[in-house]
Amino acid sequence: MNALRSPLLGLVLLAAAAPRVLAQDPPKPPPTAPATPTAAVVSKERLAAWPKPVDKDTVLTDIERVIKAHVPEMAEQGRDALVAAGASAVPFVLDRYGRERDEDARERLHEVLMRTTTAEQTRLLAKEFESKLAPVRTFTLHRAAAFPDSGIAAAAEKAWARLVKAGDKADPDEKYAAALCTASAGSTAGIDALFEACQSKRWDREKREIRTALEGARGKPATDLLLAKLDKADRKTKVAVLRMLAGCGEPAQAARLRLFLDDEDNAIRVAAINALRGMVDNEPPIEDLAAFEAIEMAKTWKGRKL
Repeated sequence: MNALRSPLLGLVLLAAAAPRVLAQDPPKPPPTAPATPTAAVVSKERLAAWPKPVDKDTVLTDIERVIKAHVPEMAEQGRDALVAAGASAVPFVLDRYGRERDEDARERLHEVLMRTTTAEQTRLLAKEFESKLAPVRTFTLHRAAAFPDSGIAAAAEKAWARLVKAGDKADPDEKYAAALCTASAGSTAGIDALFEACQSKRWDREKREIRTALEGARGKPATDLLLAKLDKADRKTKVAVLRMLAGCGEPAQAARLRLFLDDEDNAIRVAAINALRGMVDNEPPIEDLAAFEAIEMAKTWKGRKL
């Protein structure tokens, strides 16, 4: 009897519980995570003024922590606080960066500036192109060049003209930064300076930023200026021109590079392939392309309609 009673008892208890289960509210779906903003909805507006910090004194204190760095942890806390403050801290960090003489401290401030300056700030950075502080001029020209903005072309060209007028007295780094900035803003004013950079050791260090800046000058004016340099050009000149055309060459003139695909010099052949990748497909260059790979890629490009 006990053996029979146990299963029966379980059925009775299950039946009694069933109505209560049915009477409960249906389970709620898990909360939906907020959507991650896409590039299409990110604001592209340019700031007209620096936002005010929540507490200016705190910003200045954090700058001192970064500069003095007696205790590494304190310097890191100051850096992180300034980065968290974002654009509101930039004018204060920038001013101190321009006046700071200690190279290590200036490097720490440079790190903060690199992490707090953005594309939305180009018009404000442009206002510092004529600063009395040379480090500020160089930094703002260099940083603005990373964010192509035709709206700062006039300010960039003014800075370039000032440096050209200064001749040999012009600081090389500031002049290079101004050349980058003019190209990024869509001007060809400093194109010859970038041409020189593409033939020097600077190219090995800075090729990505040079290409980024040249993207802003892509079009017929820049292409015409560079193609003219190919007349009776030596190897070094050819490679430099092709490197630049990868960034600023207009697609309509891509066919003029076809002859370089058959060059026996692999450096020229690779530069031509990368130039066509940039001009036609808007693709980045392929680094360290082996000779046999370049020959095959050249065949593919020769088969394409340019």
